[in-house]
Amino acid sequence: MSDIPEKIGKYKVTSIIAKGGMGTVYKAIHPTLRRFIIIKKLTIRGNPELRERFRREAQILLDLRHPNIVHMFDYFVEESSHYIALEYVDGMSLDKLIKKCEKLQNQTTMLIFRDACKALLYAHENGIVHRDIKPGNILISAHGDIKLADFGIASTEKEGGEGLTQDGSTLGTPSYMPPEQFSETKKVDKRADIYAMGIMLYEMVTGKKPFPGKFSPETIIQIQKGKYIPPEKLESKVDPVIKKLIKKMIRPNPDKRYKDIQQVLKITDEYLLRYDTGEIRKELEKNLSTPKYEQPVFKSRKSIMPVLAAACVLLLLAAFSFFAWKEGYIHRFILSPWYKPVNLTLVLPPNAGSAPDLPMRAFFFIDDNDAIPEVNGSMRSFTAGKDEGIMKAKPIYLRPGSYRIKVAAGAYVWWKAFQVDTEAVNMELDFLKNAVRNLSIRGYAYDAQTGENLSGMVNFTVQTSRGWIDISSLKPGDINSGSIIKARASLAGYETEVYSLKVEWYQDELFITSAMRKK
Repeated sequence: MSDIPEKIGKYKVTSIIAKGGMGTVYKAIHPTLRRFIIIKKLTIRGNPELRERFRREAQILLDLRHPNIVHMFDYFVEESSHYIALEYVDGMSLDKLIKKCEKLQNQTTMLIFRDACKALLYAHENGIVHRDIKPGNILISAHGDIKLADFGIASTEKEGGEGLTQDGSTLGTPSYMPPEQFSETKKVDKRADIYAMGIMLYEMVTGKKPFPGKFSPETIIQIQKGKYIPPEKLESKVDPVIKKLIKKMIRPNPDKRYKDIQQVLKITDEYLLRYDTGEIRKELEKNLSTPKYEQPVFKSRKSIMPVLAAACVLLLLAAFSFFAWKEGYIHRFILSPWYKPVNLTLVLPPNAGSAPDLPMRAFFFIDDNDAIPEVNGSMRSFTAGKDEGIMKAKPIYLRPGSYRIKVAAGAYVWWKAFQVDTEAVNMELDFLKNAVRNLSIRGYAYDAQTGENLSGMVNFTVQTSRGWIDISSLKPGDINSGSIIKARASLAGYETEVYSLKVEWYQDELFITSAMRKK
């Protein structure tokens, strides 16, 4: 045909899908992806508002990446015409499917509805209100995938109420518009989309719209009053869950609808748990590809609630048993005739403080005087007790016999053999009580401005019981760990650096690096 261009931009055109007064829709091939795409061309001229709305649709789609929303590949201008390149959905729109089947059974309805809710939830989370939800904008691929399309009159939070929609103007499809959208489209929020989804749900299960499609005063009054034939009077097999959803979603007062599509999605997900959604989707594929298709009856899965309840009880019992075993309650109250507690108290040096930043652990071994195997799960960590300088560990329960204990506290390791008989064993571990480590000090220095290494020239001294002594002249016992160390770094022409440092009882080497500032 002469009116089909060979190429549009970089895309090879294969056919025209639709043509109207505002634009043309082409089917084309993406040169890189080697797949069919849709190209929407805006043909109407002299309407900057419509052109801007076309551009905004592209901008909105550019920001949306979701498997249930039609993907946009490109937006471009060529010879003063504006184009959008979109994902090609090889299947049919929901309105055509409803027309083909007259109405859809509950399970197929809820599967399509659920996927559309997912798309809408993603849009709402990104601050976008679609404002034109209807079956014609729900596309179903040949594989049963659901895609939300046509964001041409969508609004965004970024507009802050100053978008293209003028005050008092009305945009949308009357049959799917809530009462508030008739008075002022500009101010509707996500509850308008929830309303439209409810109308669409009604139409899927009954084959009819709850309100007439014509834009007339009578229709508007009917919508404002919320008067419609209940879906169960048109189709007796409508599921009660669907009836409840419809009733709340299409209430005239937006404050009485669901506040968020997430609430609707949760109910829909719970409904579909009763069915095999993979089977439903396969049947949807057959429906799309078969001219005359008889919709099947989907059987509900056997209730898994008793199984889940039993599994939860078993899981809780297992968790409780594990906790009771780990915490020693089973040994303490049930196995006490066979297992005896070993209680550990670790005494720290007087200047250690309440909770030193040092891993302290105890390990238990069976004293067989041969391999000395470790008792499984016997490792205990010490934590601060009520009294300062005292560390405690959870009791370990052991059978009567010969054992060895190893306590590791930083650089310190302590072993002891002990016996478990018929009574509890209380062990006070005081090997650290008088722990003192000789402290060595190393000094480094540099010029704070130039970075020059001054280590060989700076005089590092430390205060001891013998006065201020050069660190190179320190003798064993001059400086010990577990005390406040006072040190100085001095050099002619530079300000003296003075330090007062707390060295813990388990530390035995101190490094001081001084940034020397000139006087």
